[in-house]
Amino acid sequence: MATGRDMRGRAAEPGRVAGTGTRNPPPRRRTGPLYWFLFNSACATASTTLMWCAPVVPLPGLARGAAFVVAALAIPLALLLVPGFLLRRVKHRRTPRTAVAALVVALPAAVVLAVLTREAGEERALERRGRWAEAVVVDVENGRSDTCTLRTRDGRAISPPMTQDCDADLDEPGDRLRVLYDPEGAAGPLTDEITRVDLDPGAYAAGVAGLAALTVVAGTYGCARLSRATA
Repeated sequence: MATGRDMRGRAAEPGRVAGTGTRNPPPRRRTGPLYWFLFNSACATASTTLMWCAPVVPLPGLARGAAFVVAALAIPLALLLVPGFLLRRVKHRRTPRTAVAALVVALPAAVVLAVLTREAGEERALERRGRWAEAVVVDVENGRSDTCTLRTRDGRAISPPMTQDCDADLDEPGDRLRVLYDPEGAAGPLTDEITRVDLDPGAYAAGVAGLAALTVVAGTYGCARLSRATA
């Protein structure tokens, strides 16, 4: 007859196999190709949605900044950190180089996807609610990208500053420009020279779709390859 101590010992160690002193191995987390496809698809969808809605809806100023940080930084990092965390106990005799290469491709593809989608969203925002105005250059900053601070002729600030058609070598305070700007301040202003040629958000569709597909395919392959235990 089992004693109370025996019963307590058996209850305390449910993982032991009857008749042996060994424990059952814990069940392995299911991380097959479908799982990683859904994960990478969700990341790509979230990135493009945030970057499109930020200027088009538009989101409030702080929310737009947070959306860019999430889409261009947090989501690309998640493509590496999440599989790294979930697969930390999967051991290989040798780490598959093709898997590492695939994840290295997915990371910059996700960053460029966010940037390109934001550019498309800004052009769409200017198409919907952009206004033409005669602007005066107030200040010019020469940095990694030249930035022109603009005001309308009646003194109203145009936000955000112009970067796409600003040249610190050519533009200077006091210059007058005709610009298309967003009264909501969600899209950067453009000069009339650019809008006559380049204002076409639909032209970004192929690039956005290609980068999204590359992110999903490369990320799925890399994660699925790493999830196959070989040792």
